[in-house]
Amino acid sequence: MIDVTLNNDVKCPALGIGTFMMKPDQAQAAVAAALKDGYRLVDTANAYLNEKAVGRAVAASGIDRKDLFLATKLRPTVYRSADAVPKTLERLGTDYVDLLFIHQPAGDYTAGYRQLEQAYKEGKTRSIGISNFYGDKLKRLLDECEIKPQVIQLEAHPYCTEKDIVKNPHLIAEAI
Repeated sequence: MIDVTLNNDVKCPALGIGTFMMKPDQAQAAVAAALKDGYRLVDTANAYLNEKAVGRAVAASGIDRKDLFLATKLRPTVYRSADAVPKTLERLGTDYVDLLFIHQPAGDYTAGYRQLEQAYKEGKTRSIGISNFYGDKLKRLLDECEIKPQVIQLEAHPYCTEKDIVKNPHLIAEAI
């Protein structure tokens, strides 16, 4: 499997399984199958309501935790909740994740990002990222953050091409 080296020297598998729109039983089965087939990156989120199922699949896999790359996202409703990160880790059944995102630029997203920075400093996540940020909100967050994100996740498919970013990826690279 090919890895990508993040800006903090953490290695992240280039290919993984996502659990968006999966019911818990579907997520558990899909993650179990993916791990059995050699996948080592698993992506979930608070908002997907399947973190516990993902955690069960990871625990049952028998794969050493250090050999997996587990990513999740905090939902906007918990950006200001002091227990958001501990509850996320509890649902996943782990004491750290490899990548922790704030899910979207809604609500008090700067408070959410500060939670990620704190979790990073405390070793509760090995890397931090932002998801679904564009334009002025992306610029504001990058201008205000103490720790630059290791990952900026952007939606891209035929119905959402984000032409400005795809044509000018150096704008993000320069920011981080």
